[in-house]
Amino acid sequence: MSDTRKCSFPPLPASTSDPDVIRANDWTAFREVDSLHSHWAVKNWPPGRSGLYWYLTFDNPELTSLAARCQGHLESSDIDPVPPTGLHITLLGLGDTDSLSTEELVTVADLTSEKLTDIDPFELHIGPITGSRSAIRLSVAPWDPLLDLHRVLRECAARVLPGIRLSETSSFRPHMGIGYLNRRQGAADLIAEVSRLRDLPPVPVLVRQVHLVELWRAGHRYRWSDRAVVPLRDRPHTT
Repeated sequence: MSDTRKCSFPPLPASTSDPDVIRANDWTAFREVDSLHSHWAVKNWPPGRSGLYWYLTFDNPELTSLAARCQGHLESSDIDPVPPTGLHITLLGLGDTDSLSTEELVTVADLTSEKLTDIDPFELHIGPITGSRSAIRLSVAPWDPLLDLHRVLRECAARVLPGIRLSETSSFRPHMGIGYLNRRQGAADLIAEVSRLRDLPPVPVLVRQVHLVELWRAGHRYRWSDRAVVPLRDRPHTT
C-alpha cells in the first residue's frame, strides 16, 4: 500500500489565481483527513542535520496577530506553535548544508539575484486557518506569483547544481504553518475547532525578497540563519 502522506497536499486547486478557490480547496482537503500524524515523525531529521532552503519570511504585525489568535484558541499539548519569529513560507529545498560548498551557494545566490530582477514585488493574502495531515496552516493566495518564483529558483539551482534532486514546481503547495502536531490522533475534533476560527480574515503581505537560509531543528522548533537575501525587482516610483 502506498503512503498517501508522500503525496502533495492538498490536491491542486481548479484555479491557482482565484483566492476563493484556493481557500476552499485547502479547507475541503483538510476536512477530508481522517487521522493526523506527528509532524516530527513524518518529517524525521537525523540529529545534527541542517539544510538549505529558499524561504519567504515576514515581519508583519497583522500576520503575527492572526497567527497568535488562532494559536490561542487551539492551545493544546498536542500542537507545537510556531513562534512569531518563525512564520515563513517554504519555497524550495536545496539539500543538506554539508552537501553544498560555500562557492556553490554564492553562485546560486548570484544567478538567482540576476534572474529575480525580472519579477516584481507582489502581494499575498495569508489566511484563513486550515490544516494538513500533520500541521495547522494558514492558506496563502494567490499561488500564481509563488509558482513563478518557484520556477525561477528551481531553474537557477538546477543550472548551478545539475546533480541535485529538486522538487518539481507541479508539486509545490504554498502554505504557512502556525502549529505542528506532535502525536498521532483522530482528525475530527481538531477540524471542528479550526472551523470556528475560519471567519478570521486573511492578512495582506508584500513580498519584496527571498531568503536563502540554513535551517535546523531545536527540539520541536525550526531555527534558521540567512545565508543570502535576494530582492525582487525594485520598481521605480511614478508620479
